[in-house]
Amino acid sequence: MSSVRKITLGNREISIEFERKRVRNINVRVRRDGSLYCSLPYYASVKEAEAFIVSKQDYLLKAIDNVTGEEKAKSLSRQYIDGETFLVLGKQMTLHVVKGAKNICRAENGIITLEVTDPDNFRSKYMTYEKWRRSVIRSVIVNYCNEIYPLFERRGVKPPRKVTLGEYKSFWGECFSKRGELKFSYRLFEKDLELIRYVVVHEFAHFIEPNHSSRFWDVVREIVPDYKELRKRLNSNAS
Repeated sequence: MSSVRKITLGNREISIEFERKRVRNINVRVRRDGSLYCSLPYYASVKEAEAFIVSKQDYLLKAIDNVTGEEKAKSLSRQYIDGETFLVLGKQMTLHVVKGAKNICRAENGIITLEVTDPDNFRSKYMTYEKWRRSVIRSVIVNYCNEIYPLFERRGVKPPRKVTLGEYKSFWGECFSKRGELKFSYRLFEKDLELIRYVVVHEFAHFIEPNHSSRFWDVVREIVPDYKELRKRLNSNAS
């Protein structure tokens, strides 16, 4: 007998199916649609299973992002073949797939070189590209955080305790001022550098003013005078 519930992991509500089976331990797996399936022993309670799942939330959220991202890539007809174009930090780049001794991705002079051991394996190409994509945008955002923080330190802002990235669909960036935490979306990978910098400044400004008051925008304007134009571009199809 099974039952379906909702569980909150991070800031996301995830659907999960619980099923009691002849198993010794609580087991969880991620389905293709991003939902979870949990099999649990007859003697274990659903509350115990939920506590176990929450304890593994970081791993599970990453697994969900990987699975749903792969499905999205397929739905967008991404094939990861020679000549396919990708938007990288606001610039169109052309993919070049080569067979190699290891899986690695790099970009130079408008060319993304995707080196994989099996060029016919979609999942291998997808995972290699995604690992590179996330590494690139993480590095860009961390560098901007390091560059911009001194401008806020003089205003009494403490350094962020945590900077995290995820496949967030509903926001580009988010600030949890009380926790000292900043979150950014991997989707910024497609935006050009000045837009990414604006997002970082925007979120740092929330450490001073939590809401979007006139004081908040005054803080943003001091660092990014043309923030209005950048804001429009950020939320349009233009990079």
